[in-house]
Amino acid sequence: MSFGPKRTSLQDIALSSLGGMISGLIASIIILIIVFGSSSIISIPGTFEQARLGLGTNGMFPFILSFITFIATTVMILLTYKLFQMIHPEKYKKSLITYGQISFFGIFTYIFFTPVYITTGLQSYDNIMIVFIVHSMVLAFGTSILIELLNNYRYILMGIYGSFVGLFVTAMITLSIFSGFSGGYAKLISLLVLLPIINTCIILFKELFEFLYYKYNQFTNLDQLGDIFHQIEEEEKELLREEEEKNSL
Repeated sequence: MSFGPKRTSLQDIALSSLGGMISGLIASIIILIIVFGSSSIISIPGTFEQARLGLGTNGMFPFILSFITFIATTVMILLTYKLFQMIHPEKYKKSLITYGQISFFGIFTYIFFTPVYITTGLQSYDNIMIVFIVHSMVLAFGTSILIELLNNYRYILMGIYGSFVGLFVTAMITLSIFSGFSGGYAKLISLLVLLPIINTCIILFKELFEFLYYKYNQFTNLDQLGDIFHQIEEEEKELLREEEEKNSL
């Protein structure tokens, strides 16, 4: 039985997007704190500038950047879900399983991207910033799907499609903003701005997709994305009945 998509309003979209922005801003602040705090060990802006001037590269820089990204983005996705719980307690439940899966996905993504950081960083520091953007988008996108899967499984297809819409639009916006920064050092600074933009846009456009589907359901009374597991189960039962009828003849 399908109960219909949850009611979604423009206020809900605004609050969710605000939560995503706050989480992204806090993640950017964490990056700044770590960068300035570790300046006595390695100056990331200085290392980047040296590489740009052809004065040599630091082999540890890509690994350090990947680790900083891991810490900041993990805080971002966990805080995003915490804020979702506070804003929409009826939809997003307090669950250690959800927190555990989000954390595991962050670790898994970090393990996957670290070799990419290192390989790319040894070739060009400019390209490593693209890796940072892709890493952040994949993490925000994957977390969006995980959260919907564990909290709104009846409408997991709506969550998946909405997350893909969010990823597509976010990628265009992010790359447009990033390409607008001309200097290499300016592009490095732009990453702090892009992190909250990535998290906010994926949430915003996913929520807009859900809002449009909710209005579509209200207007047409059709619900093609509703409770897909129930629909599959009913199809399986129907096939089983047909098979039993054939065998009984």
